[in-house]
Amino acid sequence: MKSLSQSVAKWLEIVPKKPLEQLKRTVENIKDPLYRFFERECTIGRKLLKTVLTDLNDVALVCDLKKKQTNYIRGLLSDLQKGIIPKSWKRYTVPTSTTLNPWIVDFSERIRQLYNIVEAAKKGQTALKELTVWLGGLFSQEAYITATRQSVAQCKGYSLEELQLKVSVHDTPVELDSSSFGISGLKLMGAVHENNKLKISEDIITDLTYTKISWIRTQDVKETGKQITLPVYLNNMRTSLVETVKFATDESKFYERGVAILCTSLS
Repeated sequence: MKSLSQSVAKWLEIVPKKPLEQLKRTVENIKDPLYRFFERECTIGRKLLKTVLTDLNDVALVCDLKKKQTNYIRGLLSDLQKGIIPKSWKRYTVPTSTTLNPWIVDFSERIRQLYNIVEAAKKGQTALKELTVWLGGLFSQEAYITATRQSVAQCKGYSLEELQLKVSVHDTPVELDSSSFGISGLKLMGAVHENNKLKISEDIITDLTYTKISWIRTQDVKETGKQITLPVYLNNMRTSLVETVKFATDESKFYERGVAILCTSLS
């Protein structure tokens, strides 16, 4: 119990304590698909943060002999001692091999991103849209991509079918227009992005510091030169496909080398 007590104390230092506020609806923002998406994300995060903190504090009290064990707490004790993520905490997809310590760190970073989202929402829809999003730190990556597409379609008066995804990679954040969004934290496996083109590389993983995604009408897309379509997976298990994206390139054999983009390096 002493070892577990020390571990719980360490985890409680890592996990944010501040309650996650609920986004405040208005007549205008509730019409925005992107706002509704972030509202759902914050709801998931708020509930899970409460569960994690309550469970850890209860286990700490049991370890200090200040609280009686229940069947639920016994299950927690068993999982935490083994370094296993408790079943009640598994509310979003992570690799099956992920153990408790990296999960705690990753979850805490997700909550911190939600704090930023809440603060941006208070400033208005423009600030929320211009916020750089850590895609891998969302609970539903596909839903975010869909929300950005719906938001642009609504803003421009286009149908969803008219819009095509375009991406560009940058070293620092760039100016966004009404059809664009900023993403951070993507990982490129087996290739590098240099001079606006994709190249085969012996590097296992390369960080894509800032990725700008834009929804452009298909009839307005101007494609020049050779392009390669890469899969964007949730993680290195490559079982959850989030999206596919096109990059300019002068090379081939990307598929043979298993080149792909990951939303998170959590393993």
